[in-house]
Amino acid sequence: MTLYGAIDIGSNSTRLLIAKLGEGRIVPVETDLCNSRLAEGLEDTGALGKDAQARTLAAVAEFWERCREVGVEGIRVGATSAVRGAANGKEFLQSLKKATGLEAEVFSGEMEARLSFYGVTWALPMVAAGPSLIIDIGGGSTELLRGVGREVRASVSLPLGAVRLMESHPFLRNGPLGPTQLEQMEERVRAVLAGSGLEDLGGGKGEAPPLAVGVGGTVTTLTAIYLRLERYGANLVHGVVLPRRHLRRILLRLAAMDPAQRKEVRGLPADRADTIIAGTIILLTLLAKLDLPELISSEGDILLGMLVDLGAKMGWGPGIS
Repeated sequence: MTLYGAIDIGSNSTRLLIAKLGEGRIVPVETDLCNSRLAEGLEDTGALGKDAQARTLAAVAEFWERCREVGVEGIRVGATSAVRGAANGKEFLQSLKKATGLEAEVFSGEMEARLSFYGVTWALPMVAAGPSLIIDIGGGSTELLRGVGREVRASVSLPLGAVRLMESHPFLRNGPLGPTQLEQMEERVRAVLAGSGLEDLGGGKGEAPPLAVGVGGTVTTLTAIYLRLERYGANLVHGVVLPRRHLRRILLRLAAMDPAQRKEVRGLPADRADTIIAGTIILLTLLAKLDLPELISSEGDILLGMLVDLGAKMGWGPGIS
C-alpha cells in the first residue's frame, strides 16, 4: 500500500489526512486540523483577509512538511467556499503555490457534495444500501446531496455557512441570545432556502425515506456535545444518531449562555464557541424544511472523499471499501 495525503482548505478550518491506499482499501494513518478561519471578514469585504491567508498558508505548509516527513507519494489539495467566492481567491492560490509549491483544486459546490458523498459511503457502507441525503455544513457554504446506493441523483449548494451566518449577525459573539434573535437567524436561513432547489432532492414516487447523514465540524461538534465528551474521539462520534428534538435542546441551552460559558460546555471546543449556534440553526432549519426527525453523524466527509475519488481515478471505482 502507498501513502497519500489530502489537505482540505475550508472556510473555517484547514485539515490533513494521511492514509495508505491500495488493494482496494484506504487505511487512515494520521489526521490534523487547524482552525485557520480563512473566511474571517469575507462576508463584509468580499475578499480574503491578510491575516486569514497567513494563518491558512502556515497551516498548509506545516501539513505539507508532515507529509514529506512520513514519505507520502502523492498529495491532493482542495479549496472550497471561501476561495471559490472571494474576489482575491486566485491571488491566494498563487501565494499558496509560491509558498509551498502546491497547486490546489477549487471545488465547485456540486463537487464538494459529491466528494462528501464518497467519504460518507466509504465510512458508512450502510448508507449505500438505499436512498440517502448528505448534509455538509461548512464555514461558508452548505452542500446537500441525494444518492441512491452509490449513485448521485441530485445536489444543491447553498450560500449558508456557520462563519458566514455568524458574521452577518454580530450579536452571536455576545449572549445570552433571546427568542427574537434566534428567530431572526432562522428567518435568514429560510429566506435562502426559498427557491434554492431543495425540491430537486426529493425522491421518486414510492421511494423509501432517505437515510440522513450529517458531516462537517458543526455536526461532529454537536455530536460531541450530545454525548458530553470530555475528550473528542472520531470513533466516538462516528455513526451516532442525532434526534432533531435533542439538537433543539442543545441550541436553546447554548443560546442561554454568554461566550465564556459556552467555552466551558463539555464537547464544545473553545474555538468553535462563536460559530456553533449559527451552524446549529442552519442544521435545524434544514431538518425542519426537509421533515427529517434525525440524522447520523459521519466522520467520513470531503477530506476522505478526496482520497476515495483519487482511488477511483486509479481504477478502483467510487464504491471502494
